[in-house]
Amino acid sequence: MAGFGAFANKRLCDVVFPGTHDAGIYGNDLGSVVKTQNLSIGEQAKAGVRYFDLRIIKVKTTGGLEQKAYHAPGFNKKEDKKLGAYQTPKTGGDVGGDRLSQMLDQAREFVMKNPEEFLILRFSKCGDMLDVANQCILKLGPQRFASNVNLNVATIASLQGKVITVFDRGDFDKFPAQLKSTPGILPVKALFNKEGTGHAQYSEHMWGLQYFGSYSNTGDKKKNLKKQQKILSQGPISSPELLGMMYWTLTSNWKEGLHKLFYSIEKRDKGMWSSSQQALTDAWKAGVKDHIVARAGVLHQQWRANGFPPQAINRVSKSFMPNIVMIDFADPNRCATIWNLNLATTDMIGRLREDLLVTA
Repeated sequence: MAGFGAFANKRLCDVVFPGTHDAGIYGNDLGSVVKTQNLSIGEQAKAGVRYFDLRIIKVKTTGGLEQKAYHAPGFNKKEDKKLGAYQTPKTGGDVGGDRLSQMLDQAREFVMKNPEEFLILRFSKCGDMLDVANQCILKLGPQRFASNVNLNVATIASLQGKVITVFDRGDFDKFPAQLKSTPGILPVKALFNKEGTGHAQYSEHMWGLQYFGSYSNTGDKKKNLKKQQKILSQGPISSPELLGMMYWTLTSNWKEGLHKLFYSIEKRDKGMWSSSQQALTDAWKAGVKDHIVARAGVLHQQWRANGFPPQAINRVSKSFMPNIVMIDFADPNRCATIWNLNLATTDMIGRLREDLLVTA
């Protein structure tokens, strides 16, 4: 099983690892236009996933209210919040098969059996985020990461054996003061501005997780690749500790037509991997290299004029590395492809350093 064990001395921002989009949307009863995963949280972790995107609502059942992951295509954020008011999503939406408590148990069991690993559970667009946070504290127990740190620069060794819980910054800010001060109840902040300008700045003093990236909101493979490259190319050069997030997923929208929106997600997703597992690797390498060279080229002459500090190469290279690669329908082969990008990173940065140090 690939994982963090081989990178104990590295920082989180120096490693590439798999994440799952709508990680809790699995179960035999789910329709093809809703289901995004075939494996449970515990099974995804065994396959190599280390970052889990979870959206939770309370659902009315015969046994009372239960917290479950939900997927509701076509709803905007405001309506997502409305869904949190104890009802099941409609219009093509549904909820996952496991309760939040079961997913937390699976995460806790995994790190107990694999103490060299850790998992990051990211909660967003939840109906009752306060209850979600309290359940995390209750269910994860001593396996819950309970320190207030900047996760971006934390060493892998300092995180091992724990389940890390992060909550969207807007929701975190609404938590009661006592909960916000609870060690390990951490915010996650997305720095990318969808308007394309005025991106938020990375802060080395912020607790929690900071990343740059966004989903493409398209069901077209070529459009997704183009959009992801455009997004990542805007990553701040001054923040090599900022985590990059790349979406290798196809999420359609109303504008692309109902026939695409209500088409099987799994069948659509296979197009992202149809050219063998090499497809993602090639796209990742090409995109990252283009971004590094383009940004380095702007500073190249200035560096030479000022003595060209070699460490600048590492900083500009790191600025463009997507650390978290988000996927649907995770499996061991797909996860191994992503973990292997760590080898590509070392090789690419080494080659780039040699290229740029050659006298023009």
